[in-house]
Amino acid sequence: MKKWAWILCGLPFFAGCYFASDIPAEMDSMSREQLLKKEKTLRATVRIDVGTLEISGSEVAGNLYTLGLDYDKSSFKPDIQYETNPGGEEGRLSLSLEGIREPGFRKESYGNSLRLKLSNSIPTDLKAYTGVGNARLSLTGMKLFRLDFESGVGGAKVSVFEPNAVSCDYINLKNGVGSIEAVGLGNLNFREFGFDGGVGGADLDFTGDWKQDATVRIQVGVGGVHLKLPRSIGVRVETAKHFLSGMHLDGFTQRDSEYFSENYDSAAVKIFMHVTTGIGGFKITWI
Repeated sequence: MKKWAWILCGLPFFAGCYFASDIPAEMDSMSREQLLKKEKTLRATVRIDVGTLEISGSEVAGNLYTLGLDYDKSSFKPDIQYETNPGGEEGRLSLSLEGIREPGFRKESYGNSLRLKLSNSIPTDLKAYTGVGNARLSLTGMKLFRLDFESGVGGAKVSVFEPNAVSCDYINLKNGVGSIEAVGLGNLNFREFGFDGGVGGADLDFTGDWKQDATVRIQVGVGGVHLKLPRSIGVRVETAKHFLSGMHLDGFTQRDSEYFSENYDSAAVKIFMHVTTGIGGFKITWI
């Protein structure tokens, strides 16, 4: 409970911090492109302190990545580095937009916008972190074998409308202050999935082309988490329930300390789900 009290009490600070200064914005733009050479995998790490982040797959076969960046150069500094391992088979992209001033960002800083397209041709390990602002991850067509995404203050959307062509080791989503919406998570073909909720609600749609059993861990914070699951999936739920939270598990039967979906024994694909709820509630809807 202390964790959420700290976050809530800190919101007035964030508001004052990012809107206090009258320093005029100096907007600048840049673009980069990296051709695909010997790389067989890509590891990409993206950080943006303030602004909008958009990440999507690229259908241009010869490009490893392309990016477009609009930013306030009076308050932010971009840092873009790319290298490969000694054999040239693993690409390593590091991209950040960090503040260069003390607290005192202003409203115009929300003009920062980063648009990144990553190759659909090779397996990718993607790490993305946002501070203040909205984020959109359009992952359709990408070959993801790992995904870490952390949203700070602002809304976030994740979409996957086609099956992932490679097996994904794990997906980690972490929400700070704001809502997060995800659709088509079942298409990611993951073995492990983790969600850590902060202050705000979350709608997680697990529809898609499920190919393997998986483990799902959900940590609910201040705000509810709503999961949408296809009826063909068998689900076993283990819960650790906070006294202020509400659990809604329609279509489940209890066996000892766990809950099982009605089709669990006959389902071809099964999920083990561990849920820890906070002040907010947790709900599963079958679709």
